[in-house]
Amino acid sequence: MAKDLRSLSKGSRLAWGFGCIAIGCYPISIALGLFQLDETALSAPLWVVAGAGIVFVIAGLMILLAHHSRANDFLAGVLCFIFGAMGTWVSLFSSNDGFSGGLPILSHEQNIMLGRWVFGLGAVICFAISVYAFRRAAQSSR
Repeated sequence: MAKDLRSLSKGSRLAWGFGCIAIGCYPISIALGLFQLDETALSAPLWVVAGAGIVFVIAGLMILLAHHSRANDFLAGVLCFIFGAMGTWVSLFSSNDGFSGGLPILSHEQNIMLGRWVFGLGAVICFAISVYAFRRAAQSSR
């Protein structure tokens, strides 16, 4: 079982936190154009690529905080909001080529529609968690 972040040693927490931040910097730098990349290799817009990097940076910051606080609650809200935005993009705007697999009893088109609905439902759940986290951050300031 994974340890609770609060029970990690300070060195482990620093390593995990800064490791996540470092990993997040790569997709952010791609989105900012600091690394030249063939954009035909991307199947998502650059804001989605940047969002993936920002999620890692936020996770690293939350690991470094390692306790319940107003800042941690706010970061959780931002993280879930970004996940919701990316899930919404997949659900509504992504190419059908990105969907594969599914249920064998459904046609390919039905599996694509099911995948879009699942991503959309996941996005709604992420937005709801985001609202909860933002409310918790606002209430802890009182």
